[in-house]
Amino acid sequence: MKLQNKKGFTLIELLVVITIIGILATGAVATYTSQIQKARDTTRTNDIKALQAGIEQVYQDAGNYPVFTNFGTGVSKYVERFPTDSKTAQACNGGTPCDYLYSVRPDTTGIINQNYNISTGLENSWNVDSKAKTDGWVMNLRLEFGVGLANFTGFTWSWALWTLASCATTTDTNYMVIRGNCN
Repeated sequence: MKLQNKKGFTLIELLVVITIIGILATGAVATYTSQIQKARDTTRTNDIKALQAGIEQVYQDAGNYPVFTNFGTGVSKYVERFPTDSKTAQACNGGTPCDYLYSVRPDTTGIINQNYNISTGLENSWNVDSKAKTDGWVMNLRLEFGVGLANFTGFTWSWALWTLASCATTTDTNYMVIRGNCN
C-alpha cells in the first residue's frame, strides 16, 4: 500500500501562526489607540487656543472678558466655529470631563470679569504628564489657559456639568461648558 503525500499545514503550525498574528495585532491596536488619543488631544489644544484668541479679542473690544450670557455672541465674531469635542460628556484621563470649560471671575481687587480660565481634559497619559501637569495652573488633569491664576485657587467643578446643555452654566461652580453651538 502506497501512502499519499498530502499537502497542508498541521494543527500545531496553524496555532503558531495564529498566535504570532494575535501578538502583532495586539501591539498594532495599542499603538493605533495611542496615536488616536494624541490626535484628539492636539485638536483639543488647538480648539481652546482658538477660543482663547477670541476671548482675548472680546477683552480688547469690551475691556472685560465675556460672561456666560454673551459668550457666544461675543466670541463668535472672532472664532470661525465653536469647537465640539469628539468625546463630549465623556471622561478623559483621570476622570476629568473632555469638554471645554470656561470660567470668568473678578480679579483680586474685585473688578468683575477680569480673570478667566479655559480648559480641556486630555486623554493620552503622556500629554497629561507633559502638558497639563506643567502648565502652571491648578488642575493637573486639565490643560488650562487664561489670566489670573491666583484668583482660581480653591475652585471646584461639578460632575453635573456633563449633563448641561451647550454653553450653560451652574451657579455653584461658575463654569460654562462649551459644546459647539454657543451662538
